[in-house]
Amino acid sequence: MLARLARSLRPCKENQAVVSNHRAPAPMLERLENRQMLAVSPVIAGSKIKGINQSVNNISTNSTVIIIPFASTDPAVSNDITLVDASKIRIFGYATNPLSASLGQVKKTINVTNAQVLALDANGDGTVDHSLLQLTTDRLMRKGGTIILNEGALTDANGNTLATQTLKTVKGQNKERFTLACRLFTMTDHTRFTNDIFADANPANASTAPADATVTAGLTTFLGQKVTAGIITQAQADAAITRYNSDAAKGTIPDANLRAALFSLTGTFAESAISSYLDGNNITGKPYTIITFQTPTDTTVPVAQTSVRASDGRLRTIFWPKFAGESFIALSAHLAHEALHQDTSTGLQEEETANIFETLIYAQQIQAQIAAGTKPVSTVMSQNTALVNLENEKLASFIQSGRTIFPYPGVLDAPHTINLSSGVFPGQKTPGDGLGVYSGFDNFIQRIYKARGSVSQNTPGLPILKTYSDAVTGGNLAANTQFSNTVINNIDAFQNVIGTHLAIQLAQGLRMGLA
Repeated sequence: MLARLARSLRPCKENQAVVSNHRAPAPMLERLENRQMLAVSPVIAGSKIKGINQSVNNISTNSTVIIIPFASTDPAVSNDITLVDASKIRIFGYATNPLSASLGQVKKTINVTNAQVLALDANGDGTVDHSLLQLTTDRLMRKGGTIILNEGALTDANGNTLATQTLKTVKGQNKERFTLACRLFTMTDHTRFTNDIFADANPANASTAPADATVTAGLTTFLGQKVTAGIITQAQADAAITRYNSDAAKGTIPDANLRAALFSLTGTFAESAISSYLDGNNITGKPYTIITFQTPTDTTVPVAQTSVRASDGRLRTIFWPKFAGESFIALSAHLAHEALHQDTSTGLQEEETANIFETLIYAQQIQAQIAAGTKPVSTVMSQNTALVNLENEKLASFIQSGRTIFPYPGVLDAPHTINLSSGVFPGQKTPGDGLGVYSGFDNFIQRIYKARGSVSQNTPGLPILKTYSDAVTGGNLAANTQFSNTVINNIDAFQNVIGTHLAIQLAQGLRMGLA
């Protein structure tokens, strides 16, 4: 019995054969095709990356040419490279996000508009070197920006693929200048603008004059903010309030809001407008007869009109009554503007220049609020009234412009490479003049005044023009300079009111975002 059981447990030769001939189950992973793995090239990118900002006739094109050298770690392999797939090259830089409450950073893609390997005969002996990769970007390059050369972008002379490499640029724009090179900004909050630009904008009417006590308290607070910011002294603030309350000032400017607007110019580059209006420091040698709210004789003027009285040549400035309840800060910008009109001659260049200084004063007044601790989104820019929003539009277009000192803001059309077709007011209504979107501050202002009949012509300059201009540009205007394109171009070439940081703060207050 036991012997029979033992025999039954012995391995069966037949069964052994079956097992040995049975194929193992196929693996769950799909078999690789019959191909060899790509060899990794010993050629690597060097760290001596060059960046050359591009310009035409000394005007920036908002583009940087980056040159990256390559070298082989294997003496047997050439330094030469071949560009295989430019889409595998990625470039990034960090910009300031104006929509961030803390002006935090956001990563922005820098697009490559052209990529090529340079062919150079460095020694002049006919031996051509192909070890330099040249990339052209769609905006000025950020200092410390990231360049990623992904696997598959380049091969070496033997056809082997260069491994993925991440590089950092040594030179380039700082964060704020790079942010402005990423313009055009978008307009995310149409309550900052007028219905002339955005169909859904609906600013409030502000035609009811505030109480005198309210105005006085507001002016006292505002001048106190300038003291806090170190713009003026307490003595200057006290002197401004004293004169604001004087009978003489009230005789010329009976409305408290307009009077506050004038004295709020204390500490600005347009402070000389105070003595021009009240002390006769103008071409007539006499104080203005009146500054008040009244319907202008020229009903095409958008805000205010300055005229010369035929009987004695005395000046007067009147504002549309519909603006009687507007912020004195917005009104102050227009008083700075109107002080530049002191005779019967005017022209397109004079109006453009006046609008430039008007906009810069508006920015300078807002800067005082910010410097004293007011958040940009809570400054006068947020009031959503007709005049404030009109000023916001001019300010926004100025921030979006600037040709000669790009990426700093300025007057003329900027060399935008991003969202160019949308103009300085992305999403705007189509203007009725059939000329398309507004391309810059100068284009915007010109078209407004041409529609009113303004003619392009030079007009006599004024002492106050030199005072304003010297303060804004550092003093390069001759005493007898006319209102002309020369003045406009000088300001585009340099203005010291809106720097890069303030430009971004103002963009934050206007709820402008990076495209």
